[in-house]
Amino acid sequence: MLTGMYSIEITNHDDLFSEVERLSEGHEGKKVCISRLPQRTLLRHLSLDEYDCYWLSEQDTPQSVPPTSLALHGLLASFLEHENSAIFVVEGLNWIVQKEGINSVMNLLQRIETLTANTGHTMLFPMDALSFDAIDWARIRSLAPAIEHPQPMASSTETILPAEEQSISEEYKPSGSVPWLVHLTTLPSLGFNKNQLSKRMLQWKRMGFDVSELEPALSLHDDPNIHQLYLSVEEKIRTAVELARLLGSHKSKVDVSTFEVTMFRIMQLTGLDEISSMLHELS
Repeated sequence: MLTGMYSIEITNHDDLFSEVERLSEGHEGKKVCISRLPQRTLLRHLSLDEYDCYWLSEQDTPQSVPPTSLALHGLLASFLEHENSAIFVVEGLNWIVQKEGINSVMNLLQRIETLTANTGHTMLFPMDALSFDAIDWARIRSLAPAIEHPQPMASSTETILPAEEQSISEEYKPSGSVPWLVHLTTLPSLGFNKNQLSKRMLQWKRMGFDVSELEPALSLHDDPNIHQLYLSVEEKIRTAVELARLLGSHKSKVDVSTFEVTMFRIMQLTGLDEISSMLHELS
């Protein structure tokens, strides 16, 4: 695991947290995320069981942080003081530059660099280089150098999954607004635990599926029961993937409204039997 302070040029949240997951593999310490996304939206990208999450916002809520250099420094310093090895994902530096100016942000980075020097902490600042003046971007990179990450091998409209998540059937993208839907390999009961369940739920959420049915399982301690609940939802998702494929193949036979409503129901895992009957009648 890399330690230190880095900028990371990823602005898509799915790509960002996939990269953070890769970088933090084997890390057992605290993970902290300060995001411009509210928690209800952030849930689609990461597990709140694994992260302490804060919303960078001007709204005053229990888990919000004002978009100021002072507030960010105070929050980060409180964690750095009590943790020995933590991973921090901190969004929103460009917002603070807009509000306070580049000098304020450089001062913030310098203070954080002092706190993290010679420690086991990793500080990641996701940023879009195009949102900064070239000189300002160079100054930021002097303190938070760019972290190397794998470059995508496909266009921005494609999705590449790690080897262990590869589909066991052909990938399918039913429309431009629906994520690629894939079958993931079934997790065996042997050694199955809540951590594995949480990661699989996150993978399904990233596809766009509603897996709220599984959330109560995260509070159970009986692993066999957890696995049975997982299998029941996995079966629904396998059916949903096939129905999405079938719906896509019959897209020309239904009107736009019917297509969108049916796809929404598929992603919500509701009325799958009814949808199956409707689609087979079109075959």
